[in-house]
Amino acid sequence: MAELALEGEARLTRRRICGTLSFLGNGFGMGVWSIEIARVQSTLGASEAEMGMALLVFAVAALAAMPIAARLAGRFSINRICGVFGLAFACALVLPGLAASVPMLCVALLCLGIAHGSLDVVMNSRASLVEGDYGRPIMSSFHAAWSIGGAVGAGTAGILTGLGWTAPAILAVSAAVALGVLLGALGGPQPPVPPARPAAPARNGWAGMDWNLRLIGLCVIAFCALFAEGALANWTSIYLQGALTGLSGGFAAGYVAFSAGMSVGRIGGDRVVGRLGRRRVGGIGALVSAAALSYVLWQPTLVSAGLCFVVIGLGMSNVVPITFSTAGRTARSASRGIATAASAGYTGLLVGPALVGLLADWFTLDRALFALVVSMALIAAMASRVLER
Repeated sequence: MAELALEGEARLTRRRICGTLSFLGNGFGMGVWSIEIARVQSTLGASEAEMGMALLVFAVAALAAMPIAARLAGRFSINRICGVFGLAFACALVLPGLAASVPMLCVALLCLGIAHGSLDVVMNSRASLVEGDYGRPIMSSFHAAWSIGGAVGAGTAGILTGLGWTAPAILAVSAAVALGVLLGALGGPQPPVPPARPAAPARNGWAGMDWNLRLIGLCVIAFCALFAEGALANWTSIYLQGALTGLSGGFAAGYVAFSAGMSVGRIGGDRVVGRLGRRRVGGIGALVSAAALSYVLWQPTLVSAGLCFVVIGLGMSNVVPITFSTAGRTARSASRGIATAASAGYTGLLVGPALVGLLADWFTLDRALFALVVSMALIAAMASRVLER
């Protein structure tokens, strides 16, 4: 019996390691791309509005691919599906560096968005199966691995840029590294699929959604949080490239620091929330993040970028998990509440990069990024009334 228990524990550990590698590889690739956005824009001579529309293509493609990937994950081996979309993601990561015009960049980002959105769904589905097999919450550790991969990818891109590497070369090498990590995620045993639950009666239209004032407030917070996260991921390097002149590769510092803060905040997030409560962690975190972003937009230096973006990452790291958790306790069922808040959040993720691009074209990029300060301040203002104690 003891040997069987040890064997079962070893299988669980292998499943968890393989799931973590999927998040790590995807995060690494997206971290590299977040840094190379600035150089691709500079190479193509694209305006902020054109770049914003290209990033909108990426976001729309990712969201459109998610439900299709979810169906495939339910029909085929989740490990094999992760492998297929991992291969597609690594191949698509090379394409933006090869684009010779803005329309070609849109096509490249269409492919990358489809691959990324599909991989995001299936790796989270596999992580959910592994978590169910464990019988205790471990999802935060998977998302921490994604943030760690993003920090490593951004740091690698910044170092290679400082050494004189071109964007196509960096994206190609990074795609090979990401592919190796993602293929390494295939070695674990297939996680067991839980038996299907009886289907709930169909309810169509807005009446089918379990709306109440608190859930509406949570949707606003989710929208604002992912609006800010998406815009920061796509525009931080572009902003710092213009602000930190004369520092080759220094523009990578912002996203590296942001990802590092996110990683640390998510690793220790459960303990902090348990000690201070959701309202304090969400509200104070968003308020401090707003102040830090305001300062780095006012005084952009290498030091202020490094320190302030760490603070922003720490402050915003647990806002989305807290919001989703509260939404699950607010609606009639946990799945319906989380799905409602998640839909609002991913809408913000879709709108954020494109809206900042349009605002930057009308005004300037630093002024456009103050829209994120407003969104963070709105989260802080609503947290005391909407989030649970």
